[in-house]
Amino acid sequence: MRPTASADNNRSAKSIGIDDGPFPPKIPNRPSHAPLVAVCLKGPRLYRVQTGWITVDGLDATDRAQALLEKLPKAPILLSGVTFGGFNLIDPWRVQRRIRTPTIVVVGSRPDNNAVKRALVKHFPDWKERWKVIRSLGPLRSVHTMPDEPPVFYEAIGCSALEARRVLANNVWVSRVPEPVRVAGLVARGLFIETSRVSS
Repeated sequence: MRPTASADNNRSAKSIGIDDGPFPPKIPNRPSHAPLVAVCLKGPRLYRVQTGWITVDGLDATDRAQALLEKLPKAPILLSGVTFGGFNLIDPWRVQRRIRTPTIVVVGSRPDNNAVKRALVKHFPDWKERWKVIRSLGPLRSVHTMPDEPPVFYEAIGCSALEARRVLANNVWVSRVPEPVRVAGLVARGLFIETSRVSS
C-alpha cells in the first residue's frame, strides 16, 4: 500500500527540538556549564545540528537558544520544558518573538510548580525574574501522542492549541516524546560524554 499524502508530508516537514545535557557538579565560586543542543529534523531524519553551552543556574539560556536557532531553517520549535542547565530558563515568548515561528513547550510529565517556586525562592535572589518565565506559561495542556501511552504536556506559543497538537502528533515516531526533543536530548548527552572523555 502506498503511503498517503499526509504521511509523505510528515516525512518531509522540518521541525526543531531543543534540549540540554548533563553537567558536572558545581564547584563553589566556579561557573559550570551544560550543553545546549538544537536539532532540525526533516521528518524522522536528522537534518541539521547546532550546539552550544549555557551556564548552570545562569540566565543566558534564552540568548544561547536564539543564537542556535538563527543558524537553522525556520520551522516549528519544540522546547523540552523551560528549565535547562539546572534553573537556567529559556523564555519561549522571547524565542517566538525573535524567531517568529510556532514555539511549543513540551514535557513528559506535569511539573510541580509549587516545588519549583520553593526551590527558586530558597536558592536564587533573583527568583522573581525566573519565576516570571514559568508563570507566563499558564496551565499546561495534555495530549496523547501515542495510543495506550501516558500523555505529554504542552503549551503553545505563536500557534493554536490545535496546531500544536498536530505538530506534536506529526513528530512522534518511536516514543510518545516528539522526535526533535528526543534526538536533541540524545545529542546533548553524547556531547557531554565526549567532552568529559577529552577533559579527563
